[in-house]
Order: sequence, then C-alpha cells, then structure tokens
Amino acid sequence: MSTETDWQIIDVHTHIRPKGWTPQLSASATARDREVAAVRAAKLTDVDLLVRESEEGGIDLRLLSATIEGFFGIEGPTDAGEIARVNDFLAETVAAHPNRLGALATVDAFAGESAAREAERAVRELGHVGIVIDSARDGLFINDPRVRPTLEVAAALKVPVLVHPVAAPIAEALTRAAGVPGNSFGRGLVNGTAFLSVLHAGILDDLPDLHLIFTAIGAGALVLAAAESEHYGAKARSSGKPRPNIYFDIMGQEPAVIRFLIDLAGPERVVVGSDWPIWAPVSRQGLAKALDAAGLSAEEQALIAGGNASRLLNLRPASQARAAE
Repeated sequence: MSTETDWQIIDVHTHIRPKGWTPQLSASATARDREVAAVRAAKLTDVDLLVRESEEGGIDLRLLSATIEGFFGIEGPTDAGEIARVNDFLAETVAAHPNRLGALATVDAFAGESAAREAERAVRELGHVGIVIDSARDGLFINDPRVRPTLEVAAALKVPVLVHPVAAPIAEALTRAAGVPGNSFGRGLVNGTAFLSVLHAGILDDLPDLHLIFTAIGAGALVLAAAESEHYGAKARSSGKPRPNIYFDIMGQEPAVIRFLIDLAGPERVVVGSDWPIWAPVSRQGLAKALDAAGLSAEEQALIAGGNASRLLNLRPASQARAAE
C-alpha cells in the first residue's frame, strides 16, 4: 500500500465563481436542469465549502479556475473589463486563503494581444500561478494565431496553462442521445482536438518553455497520438525520450484511466485534477486507493499526487514567483 501521508496533493482543476454568478442555460433547459444548475452554482460560489472540503480531504493546494465559457458561453464577444474583475476576485480569494489556494488567470485567449496583456497582468501583478484558457471558441482551436500571444506570455513567464474543455456545438444533440455522459463526451472531443491541434501545429517546438495541461475526458486523443505521432508511439515510449510538455489530469480517479495515462503520457506528465465540484471530490484516502489499484510505484504516486504539479509551479525563478508554497 502507498504511504500517502508523505504526499503533497495539488489539485490543478478546481472551479470557483464570484458571488452572484448564475450559469447560462439554453432555452430548452428542463426544470430538472435548472434545479441541478442552481445546486451547482451554490457550490461554485461557496469558497468556504471548497476550503473545508480541501481540509477534510487532505488536499494541500487547489488551483482555481473561472473559465471564459462559464461567463460568456462558447461563442460571441467577451468583456475585457469583466474578465479583469474575475481575475481581481481570484486574487482576493487566494489572499484570504494563501496556503490553501492558488489561482489560474482567466483570459479569452482568442482575443489576441489584449488577452496576453491580461494574462501578464494577472501573473505579474496579481500573483496568479498559471493561466486557464478554453479549448475552443467560435469554431477555432488553440492553434489559431490569435491564441499565440497568450501562449507566448505563458512560456516567457514559465507558468502552466490549463486547457479547459468547452461544450461541443452539438451538445444538445449529444445529451439527447446519451444523457449527461454524451455532453461530457462532447466536451472531451473538443479538449482532445485542442491537444491534437497543438501537436499538428508544432507549438511546443516553437515554445519549449510552454507547459499545457489537458483533462482526462480529452485523453481519448492519445489513442490517435500513439498511432500517428512520433511523440507518443511505441518507439518513442520504449526509447525513454521525455514526452512533450503536455500533461493530463485524472478527473474521475478511475484506476484503468490513470494506468492508460501513465502508459501513454508518462508518469511525469500526469497530475491530479478533480473538476471540483462537478466530478467526484478528491481525498487523500480515495486517491491512495485509486493509485494503488492502478499499480503505480511509490515514486509514480508521489509524482501524480503533487510532485509534477509542484514542479510546474516552481518553473519560474523564485525572485519572480508569488505562488503559494
């Protein structure tokens, strides 16, 4: 069994919203949909609940995300002033819980240079420890030239970027066909396509200091990467050559999925991400059970629990970083 009490546990995928935030619902949303959304919104705006659950679960640090989709949907214009206010809110939230929470800067990466300026402000002035961007917007993916300035800022500042799933344009059809899992699968499709777009465009060749985090629901794209990419195929894996600076979280904590991610992405490229409060919560005991069941060594378990994320948060020189220890 693992010696999980020795771990530092860092959850890189945790959501929060300012008080008064309300979710966007389609006109076809049912009464049940609205009820579920109201319960979720109550959790998303309850920082005290998040901190309490973190303490009870033995989670050392959670990185907060407030995604563009959550405020503006998956298409159309965004409001730079509102985005700046969200980042200010995140900074205030972290300041109230400096040893428990860190923040990822909210930016509309598809807004070009203005997004890059806000990312730099949030990291340099507000002390955010990374950036969160949507996988796609208005039918564009993160290999679009408009996203490049934000990625360049992240690489220059040496902070990680969480590439968050967004709803597929056909989300309602997917949900009608398969229920809630259909919607989640659509989000994974968009997230996985964003991952493949990075490989296709050679973005990490141009920006070797860029570190991107994708989610477990987008990890199906690794099947294609293993078959068609020089970075993830059997030859690359057997050579011991480090994988690209692309990480996947383990939302869901399913041992078979964790094993799949380890085998293809490598133990140094997998991190804890709960998608709180959407998916199952992470706890020290539950994580230990899942990592044991996945057959991981003690060293691999420590890397996934917090070692890899800690390394990402310490890429910046100490003189520049304001990340929570």
